[in-house]
Amino acid sequence: MRVQDLLKQFDDFYVLAGEEGLNRNVSTVSVMDAPDIYNWMKGGEFLITTAYVMKDDPLELKDLVIRLNNAGTSALGIKLNRFIKKLPEEVKKVGDQLKFPIIFVPDHYAFTDVINPVLSRIVNTQAKKLERSEKIHRSFTEIAIKGKGTEDIMNTLYRILGKSVAYIDLLFNKNYIRSNTKEFKSDIGEIRLDNLLKKYSSYPVRIGSVLYGYLIVTKEKEDNDGLEKVTIEHASTVLKLEIQKKLSNSQIEQKYRDEFVQDLLMNNIRTKEEVENRAALYGWKMDKGLICITLDIDNFKEKFISIENTRNLEIERDKIFSISRKIMKENFSKVYYTTFSDSTIYLIEPDIDEYIKFQERLQKVLENLREEVRNRSNFTLTIGIGSYKESVMDVYISFIESQKAVRIGRSIYEKDRIVFYSDLGIYNVLYNLSLEEEAKSFCNKNIKSLVDYDKSNNTKYVETLYCLVKNDWNLKSTAEQLFIHYNTMKYRYGKICEVLKLDLNNRETKFNIEFCLRLMSMSDQYSLYMKTNI
Repeated sequence: MRVQDLLKQFDDFYVLAGEEGLNRNVSTVSVMDAPDIYNWMKGGEFLITTAYVMKDDPLELKDLVIRLNNAGTSALGIKLNRFIKKLPEEVKKVGDQLKFPIIFVPDHYAFTDVINPVLSRIVNTQAKKLERSEKIHRSFTEIAIKGKGTEDIMNTLYRILGKSVAYIDLLFNKNYIRSNTKEFKSDIGEIRLDNLLKKYSSYPVRIGSVLYGYLIVTKEKEDNDGLEKVTIEHASTVLKLEIQKKLSNSQIEQKYRDEFVQDLLMNNIRTKEEVENRAALYGWKMDKGLICITLDIDNFKEKFISIENTRNLEIERDKIFSISRKIMKENFSKVYYTTFSDSTIYLIEPDIDEYIKFQERLQKVLENLREEVRNRSNFTLTIGIGSYKESVMDVYISFIESQKAVRIGRSIYEKDRIVFYSDLGIYNVLYNLSLEEEAKSFCNKNIKSLVDYDKSNNTKYVETLYCLVKNDWNLKSTAEQLFIHYNTMKYRYGKICEVLKLDLNNRETKFNIEFCLRLMSMSDQYSLYMKTNI
């Protein structure tokens, strides 16, 4: 009970000081029998005294009040007219300053006359609270046992609390609202989450360190008996069970969806009937043409090798995948996807008959997606877009094209670009050429000696040469990009000429080197070189 509730039990008790502290909670009653009684206070006591030990110096009560307050005592009940006739003004002043209630107790009361009724009420209150808590627990436990969902959890929470409540589901981007007020409903749908959490009472729903949502409750009633907190805790527990069930079901379903989409991409499905039957299992209807888009995280594998805390890296990757899924689903009606180690593959059915207009819209959506990833993560994306295929049986070709677009795009622009396969032109020819044995022989003839020198001497001359070519053979610009002194660049240039045994002032020789580096960047040769020299 609170101190003000205790006062209501006794008609002739009244406040001597500290009236502003009457909302303090009382959990037990104790009697003072020593001047240092504060050493035995545990907090929440209503302490009764005759002030016998202070009869010779009533001002000692001032120090007692300060120490009792520091110990968490709820209030001091004092029998005046027995040993102390009047409470000193200095003691009253301290009680008022500390908001520590000092209560007048008539001297005809025996200690048991106060202790028994107060403790009886506290015990009865606790028993009723436990009974209500048990009913609340049973209500939510029944929901879990019967396998009911989030809707039933929120209905029960609304019924018990008698307040407007909502659950903001961050996992599936859905809001569950129970309220009879228009303001609360509109706030949940329109106000930004950070502002919503400031306006209403909020309780995060976490499993481990992962945040899955928030329970939002209005503040119109004060939670004096703590049952609102108990109710929220029970609701949160059952919500967590529901989340884990949804996650498990979603992961199982996603696994089979992934297998189906990956079979399409790898051309492992032989008949259109098989496509239709497997698609129908997920409520899909793939009866129109599709276009394949590859979203590949730049430099992800390199950081995976060099960062010890791989778990954080995986969380970052999953966040990027989540951002892309949200944006793609918001902008296109039919979206099918699967994920690989550092890329997400989307199959999209164009929703505009005129393909040129669809390409323009797709470009805008993907530009927005790249910007979101840049702003909300430590990575960038290279996005490759294959050509439109009228038949779902040919979508694997669009997938191959999107992969080519990513690889060739990186060789041209390095990273953080959107590349349409249809725009590659001569670079597509170069890519196909880079896969031939003749191309490998050509690269070995022109550049292998420098690659071998780097490996033997732990130098980075191939990387320097690649940067030099990108800067149109300008030594000064290359030095600035590599953050080295110009004289160092001149030395490196001389050393490269020496190792290659070539005259790099010759125009045809330069062309051969440029062509060789371009072929290497489009194949695995240059990436393998870079990995061994990181």
